[in-house]
Amino acid sequence: MKSWPFPGKLIVAVALLAAVWPVQAATTPRTVWVVRDAEPGRAARHGLEKLRSALEARGWSTREAASLAAAGRPRIIAGTTAAGGEVMRRLRESGGALPAEPEALLVKKLSDAGGSTLLLCGHDDRGLMYAALDVAERIGWTAAGPDPFAEVRDVSESPFVRDRSLSVYTMNRAHWESRFYDERYWTRYFDLLASTRFNRFLIVFGYENGGFLAPPYPYLFDTPGFDGVRMVGLTPEQQRRNLAALNRLIELAHDRGIAVSLGIWDHIYRGAVQTGGAEWVGEYKGRSVPNSVEGVTAENLNAYTLAALKVLLARVPALDALQFRVHEESGLKRSEMEGFWREVFQHVQKQKPGMLLEARGKGTPDAVIDTAIAQGVNLRIETKYWMEQMGLPFHPTHVNRQNQHDRRHGYADFLRYPQRYQMNWRLWNGGTTRVLLWGDPEYVRRYSESAQLYGSPNWDVQEPLATKMEAQRPDMPAFDLMPAKYRHYDYEFERYWHFFQVWGRVGYNPQTPAEVWQHEFQRRFGAAAPHLEGGLQRASQVLPMIVAAVYPYSLFPTTRGWAERQSLGATLGQYAANEGTDVQQFESFADAAKRIVAGGTTPRRTPDATSRWFDATADAILAAVTKAGAVAGGTRSLEFDATVTDLRILAQLARFHARRSIAAVHYNLFKRNLQLGELLAATLQEKEAVAAWRELVAAAGDRYAFDLAMGARNHSLCGHWRDELKKLEANLKELEEQCCPPEEAVLKQKVWQPARAGDHDPPQVEHVRLTTAKVGQPLRLTTRVTDPSGIDSVRLRYRHVTQYEDYATLEMKPTGAPGIFEATVPGEFLVPQWDFMYLVEAIDRAGNGMMWPDLAKEMPYVFVKLERP
Repeated sequence: MKSWPFPGKLIVAVALLAAVWPVQAATTPRTVWVVRDAEPGRAARHGLEKLRSALEARGWSTREAASLAAAGRPRIIAGTTAAGGEVMRRLRESGGALPAEPEALLVKKLSDAGGSTLLLCGHDDRGLMYAALDVAERIGWTAAGPDPFAEVRDVSESPFVRDRSLSVYTMNRAHWESRFYDERYWTRYFDLLASTRFNRFLIVFGYENGGFLAPPYPYLFDTPGFDGVRMVGLTPEQQRRNLAALNRLIELAHDRGIAVSLGIWDHIYRGAVQTGGAEWVGEYKGRSVPNSVEGVTAENLNAYTLAALKVLLARVPALDALQFRVHEESGLKRSEMEGFWREVFQHVQKQKPGMLLEARGKGTPDAVIDTAIAQGVNLRIETKYWMEQMGLPFHPTHVNRQNQHDRRHGYADFLRYPQRYQMNWRLWNGGTTRVLLWGDPEYVRRYSESAQLYGSPNWDVQEPLATKMEAQRPDMPAFDLMPAKYRHYDYEFERYWHFFQVWGRVGYNPQTPAEVWQHEFQRRFGAAAPHLEGGLQRASQVLPMIVAAVYPYSLFPTTRGWAERQSLGATLGQYAANEGTDVQQFESFADAAKRIVAGGTTPRRTPDATSRWFDATADAILAAVTKAGAVAGGTRSLEFDATVTDLRILAQLARFHARRSIAAVHYNLFKRNLQLGELLAATLQEKEAVAAWRELVAAAGDRYAFDLAMGARNHSLCGHWRDELKKLEANLKELEEQCCPPEEAVLKQKVWQPARAGDHDPPQVEHVRLTTAKVGQPLRLTTRVTDPSGIDSVRLRYRHVTQYEDYATLEMKPTGAPGIFEATVPGEFLVPQWDFMYLVEAIDRAGNGMMWPDLAKEMPYVFVKLERP
């Protein structure tokens, strides 16, 4: 980046542009004048350079002025609130409010007799960059004319989510280094992150890598006194190159206002789970495993780690934060943990006091947390939001019981009071949306709202293609996602531009206007833009619903499950055992069969309701594709075709689960009553499900690599959708052999059928939610519940805000007023250690049930903050 050529503090608040703008003759007819308050920081320089480029692309030159009096029109006044000066003065004169918190920004048009004036103000350097980038983008929308600011709007924004982080893995050396050394790649990557307002970047070293980067230090440098610690196959020249590349990457990120964290997830390589699905490692028994780290032993573990950390912090001085995996999967034994972490925390505090340290929540003992806090560590706990997959945009109402009483994922029992640390909510979307396009602004709005829990407005999402090449052999070259004839991008990450848009912009401001991405859709797709935008947003709901409603818990890990590519059960019997991953909200197939046999009711979402949702979603996606094709005509681009391909795949995936959900209920009914009629019904629905998968394979065609190596081969994380079709067709053939052709008696058997007509509408619940309550005081809740058929039951479900607990139940009794029900939570339940949460279940006399709040619209429960003495 060029240094700013003008000396000293010139003028007001957002002034970065002059750094690279050549002086033009005063008579230039299309000139934008720039007045700035002070020497801009690195991020602001980046934003103003992008603004200058946008103006030049529209035929406007720029010129620096030392004062307002010397500036012509149109003009930009730029600065930060910290600089004071002209920006502050003009803001006060105009009655504008100053950006008052970190990263806040203001863009304001001022009415001047001599022409247009645009005021850019940031609370800090990053806020000024965001203001300049916003204006640059809008200038790009502006048609030729006398006003370069025609599309610019007055805006005042501040961040809703404080840390908006993107994380990347280093699962395979060949793939990682194919981009690690490419400065052009990182320039474009960080340009995208800055423009979409991500402010943190996490590089994860060591995650089921077969020993690669376990630990990462020898990849970057030798540690004095530990000559025996080395990375297999790494030369000194490569090591020097790696360290230089890391420091350059951090520099490029900082130039764009992006903090960089390193995740050190392995501290010693001991095989087992650290190997992941890299079964090829077993071929090297008695020999050095390529790219693994050797020489770290139980005897030198602590001493080596402390010495290596000291070198890391000295030789990567601009590093902003460290993230550590704490538990056994890092290679540590339980008996080693407390002493190891005590020394590490002391050491980092001494070397870099106040540096942010994140501890992965899984398996982290209280003793380690206590040690960090006692050392004065700037500690944050990072946890898995919804398993290692992408569920719905709220914390699961009830996690699966297999891990309810440990800290494997979710907020577990971390949210105690008095509060001693903050949380970071990490979405493991990389296990779910690995390949296909994704972009749903409403999901990000709701996710960001849920990230406010425990006063911890921080989240992390994983980049698209996050697990590419995981567990692959070290001699396997990185594969291309698409054949060359279908590519419409230079770098693969660039095809996911809308993913970055919605996560960064909506995470920063949930009220970001849709025009921010609609202009980009219009530029890329013309008349088809609104249909592809709507289709993609609807299609982006499919995978989270699959994970929440029909997913097997055995595929919890990113390194095992892939809802985008796997059928989630090679046989119908396997699929029928799935229970979903919010067991409070969704009825499993087995529970549905039990309820049907008993003639019961449930407030949970039933499999047939979920099936209807999948069908309606598939219909909506395909309708959008049809409309897009009709208006696109013969002007389809490669990107148009690629987008339509993904939408069709996701539509057929929804259709597959719509049919298979019904088949799974029939299959469970067959297991209960052994009626061949139920098995026949299950087989017929399975046949339709397989037909949908066949359509999916046709939609994918040859547009993706036939070996999508996104994880371990022995766990079906490679290959193509067509490989799954072979398994499904084989299972269907077995089912048909059991019950087809059916005997006449079987055809006459009465079997369950999902109700298609009649009353499907659940009761209506109206409730004024409680937001605060007093410790130790009884809590009375009232709600209005109505339905034309009448109300059968209303129940209050409640617990403390810890996932270790099940929900307690109170029957809500009629008060005598029409439709009004009430219940009182005993005061002794409201204890200072925990906040409180509740939801309402209602069932009408037609058998329709529901839970309030509605998960389709908002978080399906209410958090109540306790007022503590």
